[in-house]
Amino acid sequence: MVLSKKEILDRMEKFRVNEKENLVITPLLYKDKSDIFDADSVDLRLGCHFLLPKTLDQPFFSPDRSSATSLHVRVHVPLGQFLVVPAHQTILGATLEFIKLPHDVSGQVLTKSSVARTFIVVETAPWIHPQYRGCLTLEIANVSNTPVLLYPGRLICQLVLMHISSEEVANSSNRNEKKQDINAKLDKNYFGPVYPEAPKFKDPQDDLLAIGITGVSSLKRTQLHRKNKRWRELKSVL
Repeated sequence: MVLSKKEILDRMEKFRVNEKENLVITPLLYKDKSDIFDADSVDLRLGCHFLLPKTLDQPFFSPDRSSATSLHVRVHVPLGQFLVVPAHQTILGATLEFIKLPHDVSGQVLTKSSVARTFIVVETAPWIHPQYRGCLTLEIANVSNTPVLLYPGRLICQLVLMHISSEEVANSSNRNEKKQDINAKLDKNYFGPVYPEAPKFKDPQDDLLAIGITGVSSLKRTQLHRKNKRWRELKSVL
């Protein structure tokens, strides 16, 4: 169920920040609430920090352990300045707002319609899980044939929030009841980011080894170390 404007404001104003029902979106910059609150969403602004793609040394990109540091260069664009996104290029940005989701609310980010009509497409991870804390990383793509100027501080996307129903599961052994996954532990993988986050991957060999595949094609010659079940690079023999 999508949260209405009233439910969103109630979550922000009626609960303390340390209560699990509390919703935090800060800073909220507006003259009137109608400037950023729609009937079923909240408009968010573009932050000042970006990750721009590097020119790679090789003619391909392989999602692996090194890609989090080798794929992008960090750029800061102060408020009042702009960033040029070339035609058919993608960058990573972040929301100006810091988000704290309650334990029973998930979210999704959509491109504002006015922004979409300039052929800028904004997405984040397909789903924002309950209890997320941090600024949202935004995948920003210019799918037009013309470079586009992005100004930090301008509205760029809208956050839609949905309530998760607490399904009750009966315990037949002791007749106690418990909530299913509603109080799951916080995922520390992207916990508390305030800058755009590069993707984090394992090496393909490690991912495939987890499902029993030991023969993996790679540009580097590797073999499985049978003692500790880890991959190591083979040395060239002349």
